[in-house]
Amino acid sequence: MINSIIGSGVFGLPSQVAERVGRAGPAAWLLAALVAGLIMACFAEVASRFTEAGGPYLYAQAAFGRFPGLLTGWLLWLTRVTAAAANVNLFVTYAAQFSPSLAGPVGRLLALTLLVAFLAAINLLGVKNGARMSNLFTVAKLLPLLVVVLAGGAWLLTRGGVAPVAPPIAPLPSDWMRVTLLLLFAYGGFETALIPAGEAKNPRRDSPLALFVSLGVCAFLYTAVQWVVTGLLADPAHAARPVAAAAQVFLGPIGASFVAIGVLISVYGYSAANMISNPRLLFALAERGDLPSALARVSRRFQTPWVAILIYSAVLWALA
Repeated sequence: MINSIIGSGVFGLPSQVAERVGRAGPAAWLLAALVAGLIMACFAEVASRFTEAGGPYLYAQAAFGRFPGLLTGWLLWLTRVTAAAANVNLFVTYAAQFSPSLAGPVGRLLALTLLVAFLAAINLLGVKNGARMSNLFTVAKLLPLLVVVLAGGAWLLTRGGVAPVAPPIAPLPSDWMRVTLLLLFAYGGFETALIPAGEAKNPRRDSPLALFVSLGVCAFLYTAVQWVVTGLLADPAHAARPVAAAAQVFLGPIGASFVAIGVLISVYGYSAANMISNPRLLFALAERGDLPSALARVSRRFQTPWVAILIYSAVLWALA
């Protein structure tokens, strides 16, 4: 769930938040968490009633009928596969800073192919393998954020941060509405993690718990990162890479590189989470007759929807 929520947004959104509400940015993250919590509460209520795969597609079909369910499932899959393709591209773009050969068309094509093929192979061998890979990336992406929060927070508390240079901002109610809508993007993605419920041990109990624990973890990290960025940077609203710039204040040049590696891990981890969920959505659609039945085929040896995984991987690779 956490891996599906935290992508690349936390590394770039702090500057946009500071531009709209200034030093009140941490409060904006908390406000957005409250709004996201209302949506998550609805999902928790519904998720506690199902044990099959499908997530929002399944819920919409049960509540409103087949056609609204089909629309929900198709749009959910379309947004997830395009988002994953954008993230894989972003990974290669950031990785090119460390390996210039990836900037060329041949190197980029080879990298995209290897990145997608590796995730597909892991998930074809069993859902536990895919879940372990996702968990590994979750821990790896949380570490750099925690370093920024803890080390940056200690710097702020002991040294007082950087004196603000930019003029103070007095946000209007419309600014708060716009920034809340913007930050809902950063709290999104939780619905993807509900899709493979059919392979969870106790989804009726675990799905609501995962939703609210993930919301708490993400709200804490997002708010703390914003506090560090606005406290350490003289003009956070115009920082191209706000988290990296903040890390550079207390860790020097190595801090910026450390955050860049964190972006790579976070982006690829997000793709790993999507590789678990999105093929299961194709499987659920096929299982209920809304897509060709071949997509519902399951490997006898590994018990994975291998046709859906291969088709999702091919579409992801082509879009990327």
